[in-house]
Amino acid sequence: MSPNASSVQVSFLLGVLAVFIAWIYSELLEYRRSSLHSKVSYWDGYQFNMEKSSSSSDPVENVDWISKLPDDVLLMILLRLSTEEAIRTGLVSKRWEHVWKHMSHLVLDMRKKITRSNNTLHVSNQVATLITKIIKNHRGHLESCIIDHYTNGMLNTWIQSLTSVKQTKHLTLRHHLDPTNNGEFIEFPPNSYQGLTSLSLFSYFFATSTSHHCFNNCQNLKTLKLSCILARDVGVFNRILASCISLKVLVLHINCLEKSGPLKIENKRLQLLKVSFCDKIDGIQVSSPNLHILALEEIFSCRRDDFVLNSPRLKFNRNFWLTGTYLPHISYNISQEENCVGHKEIVVNNTCCDMLRARNPACLSVSVDLMSPREVERFRQVLNLWTFEMVELEILFKDNNAPREEGESSPKKENNNDHLFFNAGFRVVTVWMHNFSGSEEEFALASCLIRQRKVVKNMMIKTTSFHARKKLEIETAVAKLQALQTKDQWELTIKCF
Repeated sequence: MSPNASSVQVSFLLGVLAVFIAWIYSELLEYRRSSLHSKVSYWDGYQFNMEKSSSSSDPVENVDWISKLPDDVLLMILLRLSTEEAIRTGLVSKRWEHVWKHMSHLVLDMRKKITRSNNTLHVSNQVATLITKIIKNHRGHLESCIIDHYTNGMLNTWIQSLTSVKQTKHLTLRHHLDPTNNGEFIEFPPNSYQGLTSLSLFSYFFATSTSHHCFNNCQNLKTLKLSCILARDVGVFNRILASCISLKVLVLHINCLEKSGPLKIENKRLQLLKVSFCDKIDGIQVSSPNLHILALEEIFSCRRDDFVLNSPRLKFNRNFWLTGTYLPHISYNISQEENCVGHKEIVVNNTCCDMLRARNPACLSVSVDLMSPREVERFRQVLNLWTFEMVELEILFKDNNAPREEGESSPKKENNNDHLFFNAGFRVVTVWMHNFSGSEEEFALASCLIRQRKVVKNMMIKTTSFHARKKLEIETAVAKLQALQTKDQWELTIKCF
């Protein structure tokens, strides 16, 4: 057995062991919790931990063999629990009281405590105070934190503590409106987000022309997601983006109170850009030489002539406006880079899941090198995310697919295009293939689409400029594709254009 296989088996067994222990512990936790005279939430549990006497007896001390495990194992267990459950572990045994404080990720959600019946400013302030205590008493390295909140009263205190004291790198802040704070806005102080690697903000109002100062010194920020963000004018957003010079991922769902010019996105390192809505914005100007993923969704206020794209890596012929309707559209020049941040955002972090998994019609343009196993695999992964019928799929075969000279050896094949589309829900109405050379790999991809009935109506094949003999070979390949049609595929049209 190879060393890699052995390490995989060991990792798997450790994971199974941790999950089993977590299950055993959860049963113990439930038993201990049910024995309490009153039911407490995890906020009350945390308060209980801080106030209980150190001399209090523990009724399960003698049978709590799990607590005798090393700290590293206990922490592995807590990492598989929610923050609510992890904090509440202190109710079971004093041994667990401080273990959660070394977790690398916290999710603090005020909605867990506040309900419609007790939704008052007093209760909100109480819960906000407990969040402050939890952040303050965390002892280990807090790599990431997610906070869902109502009141803004202590928000800047949390941000300051997380970025300056805890050295948190990944921060998500989500503001939820309720009757007690409807219309409330907050002015973030300068340098609020310095030191962060990724930042996600949801439902905030940048009310003043100086709101961008909170993004001062954000040279390390690589991922920025602004969702349901309102500003007085587009200049606020332009100044924010100009301050974040190292961005690789940018997601914008923004609106302005008044029109004041175009949105300007100029970044040399940007790899993925997703833009949606953008109301009261006079056009979008994108200049990014490394951009290879562009997702546009419902940008109704931006006409085709008002969208300027200067990104050499993105080459597509069909686009967001061509069909005459504003269809969500993703353009993806698949990269061979081993660690592709943009691809990870789509496949792992589900950045475009609302477009890929929605019932609304959408389109996809892809540039792919079929001679690259890595690019083919990434192509497969993206298509596998698409769970509903796609309107158009545009495939641009890279020049690497051009026919090889006589005597030139073929690369070793590590992928099988015949098994590229295994998602049963994937269907596409029309497929456009550009730069089709009739190579073995291209033919295998096209035939796979036909035989697995993934194309509903049209397969349009555009050939490149080859000599007469090669054109004849391409026409022969297209004829073979047409011959693959069965009688029940009478709606399907396969032709060159």
